[in-house]
Amino acid sequence: MPVETIVEKTEQRDFSFFLDHGNFFKVVDTLEKFEANFVNKESQDGRDFVLFKRQLYQMYEVKHRSVWEHEQFSMLVERRNLKWLQDANRDFIMEI
Repeated sequence: MPVETIVEKTEQRDFSFFLDHGNFFKVVDTLEKFEANFVNKESQDGRDFVLFKRQLYQMYEVKHRSVWEHEQFSMLVERRNLKWLQDANRDFIMEI
């Protein structure tokens, strides 16, 4: 994944680009290497990247929970509502 693509997609807050990628473990590895080599965590852009990455990882975790895990850790949010929650979160992030 080219550096320019990572920068573009994180600035756009395009969670689906990363979540729908074939192998999420490769995405994680790429983002971790990108952060280590290119991200200045002292800058606002660097802090925004770290926040985006944290939110992306949480979305992946929620998306891939088992039914039991979902019921235990989601405060009884129904699975069919996760799409609306993700969309609402994406809209909120765009407003910020």
